[in-house]
Amino acid sequence: MPRQDRHHLLFSRQEWTLRPDAERLRETRTLVPVLDRSLHNEIHATCPPVPLLGYYALRLVATRFEEGNNTLQSMDNLMSAIDVSSRHPRAHQIERDLAQLAIQAIDLQRDYVADAMPRNHLRLVV
Repeated sequence: MPRQDRHHLLFSRQEWTLRPDAERLRETRTLVPVLDRSLHNEIHATCPPVPLLGYYALRLVATRFEEGNNTLQSMDNLMSAIDVSSRHPRAHQIERDLAQLAIQAIDLQRDYVADAMPRNHLRLVV
């Protein structure tokens, strides 16, 4: 059986553990699927890190995000929460741009995660 790793969709750890709201999002159970190590390495080799959101956008996302029943649903919910939060009237254009980059970085991981579903049904570490 191939070796497996926990993959934090919100990486890099150095950035996503700087603030409590960010770390709570990063550690959301369904946003940390177990993947074959080779797939995990491929994601990190081909996908850019998800940029940490600005302070206020991050706070809004933390309150709006609802964990889904599986990883793909949680990814969709997170991208939606980021998008809605970036549209806040007080959000600066730079925060909006950063939010769109974060959404793109999360979405780039989607195909890898979806490919893993039939093999391990995106088993979660509890």
